Amino acid sequence: MLWLIWSAQPDGTPRLRTQVVGQAHLLGSLAFLGGYVALVLAMGLWGRMLARRVDTASLHYSVRRFNFVVSRARELIPAWFAAGLFGGFHWGETVLNIVPGSRLPLMLPATLIATAPAFAAWMGLWWSQYPADTALREQSLLFALEDDLPVHSPPRMWRYFASHLRLQVLFTLVPIAMILLVRDVVFLTLWRAGLAGRENAAVETSVLLGSSLTVFMIAPAILRHVLRTQPLPAGALRDRLEEICRRHRLRYREILLWRTDNNMGNAAVMGILPWVRYILLSDLLLETMTDEQIEAVFAHEAGHVVHRHMAWYVVLVVILMLGVSAPADLVKSWLDAIRLPWWITANADLILEAMGVGMFFLLFGLLSRRLERQADVFAARAVESLRSNNPATAAGAPVSEYGAAVFASALHRVAIVNNIPIEARDYFHGSIASRMDFLHKLAEQPGRSARFDRTMLAVYATMLVALGLCGAAAWVAFQR
Repeated sequence: MLWLIWSAQPDGTPRLRTQVVGQAHLLGSLAFLGGYVALVLAMGLWGRMLARRVDTASLHYSVRRFNFVVSRARELIPAWFAAGLFGGFHWGETVLNIVPGSRLPLMLPATLIATAPAFAAWMGLWWSQYPADTALREQSLLFALEDDLPVHSPPRMWRYFASHLRLQVLFTLVPIAMILLVRDVVFLTLWRAGLAGRENAAVETSVLLGSSLTVFMIAPAILRHVLRTQPLPAGALRDRLEEICRRHRLRYREILLWRTDNNMGNAAVMGILPWVRYILLSDLLLETMTDEQIEAVFAHEAGHVVHRHMAWYVVLVVILMLGVSAPADLVKSWLDAIRLPWWITANADLILEAMGVGMFFLLFGLLSRRLERQADVFAARAVESLRSNNPATAAGAPVSEYGAAVFASALHRVAIVNNIPIEARDYFHGSIASRMDFLHKLAEQPGRSARFDRTMLAVYATMLVALGLCGAAAWVAFQR
């Protein structure tokens, strides 16, 4: 998100800067940095006050309040970053004037320096929320015992910090840094050879797109080490999971045990290409779920692969890169030909870039929620297929009450072990309660399963049409 906001500013592209950082830039930058300090300190005070008031009777309310406030604080970080760039704080201009190598067409150095305060604030929130998070975990131990779940003491601060660093920062930062590094090396080589200029939009877009696709292909082999994983041990459970893969002809490199120090109950899948594709199951998830629930969660991740969701994410990114960057020149030329207020024409670049970033998050969220529902449906069908030993029920069949119940129970268990309210909204996944309700409605009305399948086919067809249109528009723009 931070990278998109940084690249959206007109001055966010690497170019020669000659102006000197003045007093206005210095004061604005200090105010920008001070905003992050104030956020972390305010959250630290709030977290410690909440930790003192947590008790068993108010645990559910405290968990909901904690998740709501922490989510809003996290959202403030990119929002304040955007304010630092576009709100008169001059943070972008300050960075571009002092960053090493600003005379070269590089993106990585400026991006790392510009986003460093936001990442530091993000890490500061871990310090702020740690007391409240620990108090909530301690109070939830009693409920875990009542549900016959294994219990673990909350992690020490350094383990808590390391776990969040791996998942929330390095997991995103490493691929982005790799993309920008590859882009800088290729673009700098072309620039030195005289094959590309600083402001060549066609070459810039092509190099960045190629770098993104290259890194996206190979990143899972690196990220598996960032997340501390190891092969899932042999046994009856692994045999059942491998059977799911065989039934659906799912090729993969390895099924991995994700070591979180029993701090997170979750699963994930990484990799488009089979030889760098990994399916991850966390230690807490394996410890707290029944075999049926584990198989359902694993089938959900398998559903992402079977339906090629990661490839469709790439298609969406390509659509947006082509549909925003190249045709923007055409739109600006049209705006220049129309008599509009001076403040619109003067800020045309900023308005178009802001619209592009907003469109990205809007469409990405809409698509992500749809794909999560499709993976949920696949999991429910796969569970029924295992029970009935009938492969035909895994594809296109109505969602059964049994499949919906098993996967819904797995979702509910994920909420319990991670201290997540089932009603809590998630922009990219939807709330757990809504996903459970959706599966139960499909089971109650068999015809809805087929309608959902047709809807997803329509979504994919629309994306392919949009890809063709955006590609044609980009080609026209690059010919100008």
